[in-house]
Amino acid sequence: MKKIFSLIVFATLFSQVAFAQKLSKEETKRLKEELKNYGKDLAGYKAKMEDIRTTLDSNDAEIKRLKDDLAYSSTQQAESENKIAGLDTELKKAKDEAALLRGENVEGADAEVVAKVQTAMTNKVQQGTVYKVQIGLYKDFNINKYFDQPRYIGYEEVDGLNRYIISYFADEEIAKGFVKDVRKMGIKDAFVSKYIDGERVYEWSNNPKYKGKPEPASLSEALESNKKKK
Repeated sequence: MKKIFSLIVFATLFSQVAFAQKLSKEETKRLKEELKNYGKDLAGYKAKMEDIRTTLDSNDAEIKRLKDDLAYSSTQQAESENKIAGLDTELKKAKDEAALLRGENVEGADAEVVAKVQTAMTNKVQQGTVYKVQIGLYKDFNINKYFDQPRYIGYEEVDGLNRYIISYFADEEIAKGFVKDVRKMGIKDAFVSKYIDGERVYEWSNNPKYKGKPEPASLSEALESNKKKK
């Protein structure tokens, strides 16, 4: 056992000597004295090493705790930033809505906000002289339920044509019900069209013009086919 410890002391001493150029004479002398004392007191050396290991384990545990706290704080910060971003979005919508209601032009306004304002402006009693277009007067025909949510009439220019639409419907079945009712009003060509991220997705089977007929591969093909029929 003493032989093994002597080798350890020698290796440690050799290592210290290798770095002796970086140590002062007082430090070198002190380290040599400590190694000599450890050689005389193995139990003390063992206790010292165990104390060092305990300190290292404690430090590792503290580092892990601090890392966990940092990760938790980062998560909390991300959640707070997302909440702030959401509030900023809602605030912008509210400001845009107020501006639109005042009759101001707002570029890049959210489509839902625009629809909401247009619906509100339609039902609101307007001051001064205004004009409205009546499209029907019915006693036993009621489609009021479709306007519980904001809807608006708009247009899209595509390939030199003007497409007129009523939007928005988040539920396809409700949109289909609306189509069924407006066809009763004489708008026979009405059908449901799908949009994903603002892009039209052509589902020709929903268009009454192509019921039971080969579906066009594209809008251009459909327009060309209509030209030939005319």
